[in-house]
Amino acid sequence: MIEKLINNFTLLTSFLFFGNMVRSRYFTGIKANSTLRRMSEGALLGIFGVLLIHFSFPLTEHVRADARQLAVLVSVYLGGWLSGLFTMAFLLIYRLFFVHEFNGTSVYAAINIFATLGIAISLINEGKLDFKRWVTALLLTDLLTFSFMLIKLQGKTSMDLSYFALFYLISGLLLYFMIRYLKRTHTMMQRMKEAAARDHLTGLYNTRSLEAYFEHRSDNSENEKHPYSMLVIDIDHFKEVNDTYGHAAGDAVLVQLAEVLNDSFRSGDYIARKGGEEFVVIVERCGRDKIGQVADNMRNNVQNKPFILPNGTRLNLTVSVGAASYPQTACTELFEQADQMLYKAKHLGRNRVCVG
Repeated sequence: MIEKLINNFTLLTSFLFFGNMVRSRYFTGIKANSTLRRMSEGALLGIFGVLLIHFSFPLTEHVRADARQLAVLVSVYLGGWLSGLFTMAFLLIYRLFFVHEFNGTSVYAAINIFATLGIAISLINEGKLDFKRWVTALLLTDLLTFSFMLIKLQGKTSMDLSYFALFYLISGLLLYFMIRYLKRTHTMMQRMKEAAARDHLTGLYNTRSLEAYFEHRSDNSENEKHPYSMLVIDIDHFKEVNDTYGHAAGDAVLVQLAEVLNDSFRSGDYIARKGGEEFVVIVERCGRDKIGQVADNMRNNVQNKPFILPNGTRLNLTVSVGAASYPQTACTELFEQADQMLYKAKHLGRNRVCVG
């Protein structure tokens, strides 16, 4: 019995950590709240539950117990009711058709797993770990399983059943703390990655992030099905701001310009500070026929905004913009073309947009 308990605990911890690795590696490209992701997570936890059934505890020669309910609790936490439903389906199919024949015990097992899903959906919120709710769900599902085991044992209790009930609670608590640890670690890593990809002053993407993004975009240019455009933006006479009012004033201008850029483009567009007073924007699903107007709207927004310096001085500034579009310009040549158009805009008198 002790050996079985150790095997199950090893399975629990191993699956949780390796499952988290799989989820982080292959599920990150799937939208967090999408049906596909919830179904995938439900299927993964269903396999986990099947393994728990396979490594069950012998209470008597004909009665065995397992911790499959834990798979359902974790599944509902990760993907809500839909994920839990898929996990339950995996468990039911395996239990009813692959473990012995269909009989009264199978019916008890089905009722147990249905009830477990109901408890999980009632108490556990998707993506939110609450200790009291988790413990309540553990106690109820443990009591549920204990009651079904007593029925199967015809009212006769045993030390092994008590050991199993205790193991189930301890395992469920350890699962909670491991999930919390993994969640905090994942959040910390995401924040570190985000911080490394952002410009410390403006909060926009930095040069390194822009280069990595565009390198990936160039490598996959054959798969591009929609037009997109690149803008290279430069603040006109920015050096005079620094020379006249100081670098703190220049920094204030850069921060406020970043706000204008964020307000001028859609959330799916990629905005980066390339260095100094130069910015790059990748405008998705916007071809050569539209990018001129989009860029000019942004230029007008900058021209009409009063930039407020730390000493209270209000400045009116302008920007020059160069634009290039895919597929008219090859992906690998977009920046060079847009930069040439920026130079042209500067040469023609600044405060204008030139499209290549």
